Amino acid sequence: MIKIWGKIVTRERVVRTSYTEVDESKTSFFSMLKDVSQSLGIQTPILLDKHVHDFNLFHITIFKPDDFIDTVNFDQFIIELARE
Repeated sequence: MIKIWGKIVTRERVVRTSYTEVDESKTSFFSMLKDVSQSLGIQTPILLDKHVHDFNLFHITIFKPDDFIDTVNFDQFIIELARE
C-alpha cells in the first residue's frame, strides 16, 4: 500500500488536500488518479503520458486547468507520493 497526497492549489496556496491509500499492485495509475480526484470532489483530469512519466520519475505530477474537460476554479491539481 502506498499513500498518495492530492492537493488543490489556487493563487500559489494549497486550499484543499486529501490522502488516499492505494494498492499499487492491483491499481492502475488512472484508477489511482480517479480515487484521488473523487476524494477532493473534482472531476478526473485527462491523463497524458507526461503525467505518468513525471510521477514515475519524480513521484509528483501537476495537472493544469487545460488538463480538464470542464472549467475548474483552481490553478493546479497536484498528486504526490506521500512519504512517511
